[in-house]
Amino acid sequence: MSFAAFCQNPANRSISLKLLAPALVASGFTFATLIAHAATSDSSVAVTAPAPAAATMTSETTSVLGLKKYEESGTLTDAKLKADAGSLSKLSIRGSVSYFGPTLGDLSAPDQPNPDGSVGNYSQAMKGSVSLRYRLSSDSSISAGTGISFIKPFHGWTRTDTNNPFMSYDFSSRYGKLQMRNSPGFTVSTVPNYTNIGQIGGVSWDNSLVYGIANTRLAVSFDTGLNYWIFTRAHRPGSTRSGGDGLASQYSISFYPGLKYNFTDKFNMNTSAGFSIYNPRGIDDDFALWNRTVTLRLGFGYALTRDIYFAPYLQGFVTRLTGDMTTINFSGVFSVL
Repeated sequence: MSFAAFCQNPANRSISLKLLAPALVASGFTFATLIAHAATSDSSVAVTAPAPAAATMTSETTSVLGLKKYEESGTLTDAKLKADAGSLSKLSIRGSVSYFGPTLGDLSAPDQPNPDGSVGNYSQAMKGSVSLRYRLSSDSSISAGTGISFIKPFHGWTRTDTNNPFMSYDFSSRYGKLQMRNSPGFTVSTVPNYTNIGQIGGVSWDNSLVYGIANTRLAVSFDTGLNYWIFTRAHRPGSTRSGGDGLASQYSISFYPGLKYNFTDKFNMNTSAGFSIYNPRGIDDDFALWNRTVTLRLGFGYALTRDIYFAPYLQGFVTRLTGDMTTINFSGVFSVL
């Protein structure tokens, strides 16, 4: 049986603990990094010499506001990780923007494919977020902000959501050629697709790893996302169209192994696969996990500056790599001040 056929077989939607091993290992490693971070006052000490006390913060200003700026620690060298980590200023504004566009097979399509019937909005959309970031050190910061979504912006602009206020703590670490960024946080659900099923918010943990292969321009990446959602009521059976909660999830684990080739320090070509498993609220077993269709991504990344990163990409599904299931997208992140 092919892998694609395996993914499509309903009998395989509930996976065994043996198949959970990679996700559990990734999750355990993510939490281990927090312990390692807490055990040292500066996570970069293991691989770099400590900076003189006078060099911890410079008197350099980034704007007429006279904001002070931390020096680059060298913990992160990957262009995307540095942009995600945000400005080195003591206080800054961080923004993100993403476009979830049409399929290659139909550039006028108003919606993106949703082969699993997952709860959410899968319309073409321009989404973004803006947050205020307070830097604690060169390698750690706290942020608070909110998102905004323009639904079907080129098909009548059907809705605008000011959505999902959030707060997070970010910290970066490095061990030899392995660099990582962690971001635990929580969010408040405000998008109707989620509030209609009783979801009020959740807690999350995101981890990004990049390992540079010695004497090459290649790097291996591995991203992990853990989410647990909070609800105000019991699950209602039935589809969302009939007033039920559909395939709402109680928690989910996602991981994205990838490979990138760095043409320069600023420009790269990258590819990754996306795996996601979740616990559906509609069943009584809190440990049962169903798998979503595996995604494949191919794209480019370019850092205009240290704090501005732009990445166009194509995304498809492993079970059906066709034009009508492959979408055109881009994402970007930037910081000001």
